Amino acid sequence: MIRYHFGYDRFGRTMSGKRLRPQILLRTALEEGGTVECALDAAVAIEILHNYSLVHDDIEDGDELRHGRTTIWAQFGVAQGINAGDALCALSYLTLLHEEAVIPSDRVVDMLAVLHEANLHMCEGQALDIMFETQSTVTMSQYLEMISGKTGALFAASCELGALAAGCPRERARQYARLGRAYGRAFQIRDDALGTWGLSDITGKPSGADIARRKWSFPVVWALGTPPSADREIVTGAYARRTRLDSAGVVEVIGALDRLGARNAADDAHDLALAEADEAAGEGSIDRSGAIREFLAQGARRVA
Repeated sequence: MIRYHFGYDRFGRTMSGKRLRPQILLRTALEEGGTVECALDAAVAIEILHNYSLVHDDIEDGDELRHGRTTIWAQFGVAQGINAGDALCALSYLTLLHEEAVIPSDRVVDMLAVLHEANLHMCEGQALDIMFETQSTVTMSQYLEMISGKTGALFAASCELGALAAGCPRERARQYARLGRAYGRAFQIRDDALGTWGLSDITGKPSGADIARRKWSFPVVWALGTPPSADREIVTGAYARRTRLDSAGVVEVIGALDRLGARNAADDAHDLALAEADEAAGEGSIDRSGAIREFLAQGARRVA
């Protein structure tokens, strides 16, 4: 089932991905004078942990497709999906322990703590995301708290682990975590926009899927914070129903979001988060070449 999730079949690899988190980790290690070899196991570990979260996320959201392929739970059942996700989580920590072959064991212990903390914060963010589905309104501060855990935690850990693998002191590694956390916010805001307006061949999910499920994404949370208007009432009414929206309802909500300016607001919030990453780099004297931030910005730019 794990091979299936990663796109392997009897003919070999059949699915690819951006692998943003391991790339960030490796780039951070190289920026700080480390090598690929000293950070490779950590990069594999963060990608495996990310995929464990995706397997469970698909079950919790009821998503039957990911990148155009049937999800594990939809293919093998919910119980097997949960079990496969748990196995991926265990594999992540076991993989990180391989780092003891190339870096000191006390540093590996620090890295294990970072990975466990990221997992905990990610679960906290996911818990909020699930809780929001039964609420009639969500504030922007609540939304930002949720994505700081659900998405920001692993991006922060990716940067921090890369710095630790390269031998950076803990405080310097934490500065990289701050940079990664800001980028995680930018990434999730962009992902929310794609979940609203993105094309199916780009997102791998039906267009407007997040709206149909009444997910509390950035465009919706922002729209409900605007002054009273007919369009805001359309969004408010749709989300107050607490039932899945049909295709006509999705089109109506997206139209209202467009007229309210939610897409441009998402662009502005995304750019602000990237500016905060620049601020973190300057204050911490990290990523002096700017290579990490340039890579991060490319990964978060609008593609639809």
